[in-house]
Amino acid sequence: MSNLTDRLGGARASLAFKAPCRVATTASITLSGWQTIDGVAMASTDADNGYNIRVLVKNQTTTSENGIYEPSTGAWTRAKDMDGSLDIVTGTRVYVANGATASGGYVITTADPITIGTTSLTFTS
Repeated sequence: MSNLTDRLGGARASLAFKAPCRVATTASITLSGWQTIDGVAMASTDADNGYNIRVLVKNQTTTSENGIYEPSTGAWTRAKDMDGSLDIVTGTRVYVANGATASGGYVITTADPITIGTTSLTFTS
């Protein structure tokens, strides 16, 4: 096993905190385009104005779509720190800064192992 592999494994096992999200969903949404989420209007100029544009998507009908996303005009992409199976484990935490009802801390309660895009992800406040 290489040092790089050891470091990745160690980070995965002990660093289960993600950078904060601006808002979190309260219902299933379309993962594309700018929209209002939990009372907060997301816009293309947000990033230019220094706003955090990360969204915790936690209420999808297809729960394997849940996760942290970066919205855009077109299709949303998963955030780089939650787009691979080494990025998330049971107990991973994320803070949501804004929103009328869904701000606060969340933890993933899905059992390991987790495969992004396949495993159903459950976030609990």
